[in-house]
Amino acid sequence: MIKIRELTEVDMQQAIELKILCWTEELAGKAENTLSVSQELDFWVDWMHTAEENNDIRLLIGAFENDKMLGVAFGSFAETFDIPEKGIELNGLWVYPDQRNRGISLMMIIYILDFYLAKGMENMVIYNPHYAPSNRFYHKFGAQVAKQEYQMDCRLLVDVFLIDMLSMKRKLEHSLKKYI
Repeated sequence: MIKIRELTEVDMQQAIELKILCWTEELAGKAENTLSVSQELDFWVDWMHTAEENNDIRLLIGAFENDKMLGVAFGSFAETFDIPEKGIELNGLWVYPDQRNRGISLMMIIYILDFYLAKGMENMVIYNPHYAPSNRFYHKFGAQVAKQEYQMDCRLLVDVFLIDMLSMKRKLEHSLKKYI
């Protein structure tokens, strides 16, 4: 049985290795994967522990089956320039390639949405490389591209998706039925 739980600092090494594994796919050949496990790990562990001082509520979760990590997702309050109020950002969503098509992403996003909906949040922003296969996933569940921007020294076109959280949650739950 798949269980979703908050990540611990001990989980972070594997979570970051998964992020870097999936990052090459997300770049879709448009930029080189230059991420370093140690630098990313330092950044995300620090990020994990600095929520309060940044007036944020951060959620780092993983999907596990028999203590085996299947995927991870990170969420936080959105920057006000993305969503002026009552908004969150999906900071990352990564699932091991051999674990995809099992509803794991759906479960993790629903978990994140429930967590932040209970705190009065309403909208979500997602930054995703334009050519990444995951863009189809976000479109499928109602996310709309609000704008595009270039990152990584103008080598990577990124879609900035906005979505109503409650609407997305309903669509995700409907889709999840085929996996349960």
